Amino acid sequence: MKKVIFAGLIGLFSPLTFAAAGKDDSWYWLLALAVVISAGLSALLVWRSKKLNTFTLKAVGFGAWFWFIIFVEVMIYGFYVGVTK
Repeated sequence: MKKVIFAGLIGLFSPLTFAAAGKDDSWYWLLALAVVISAGLSALLVWRSKKLNTFTLKAVGFGAWFWFIIFVEVMIYGFYVGVTK
């Protein structure tokens, strides 16, 4: 499980940084990329969890992971913009 989280966090940092480097990109692409990354990681984490055994628990777990990962991505992007501008 730790390897999955570590790999997910590494995968989380790279695409947003590279996408943010392009000056011609609109923020819609960054939003779409963040949602895709967050949904993918959330689904993976919920699917791999043995404690989430009912649909309700999986739905709540997915939502919690999704918004936590979105928050982390926004904070990373904010730090990136703050440091580079």
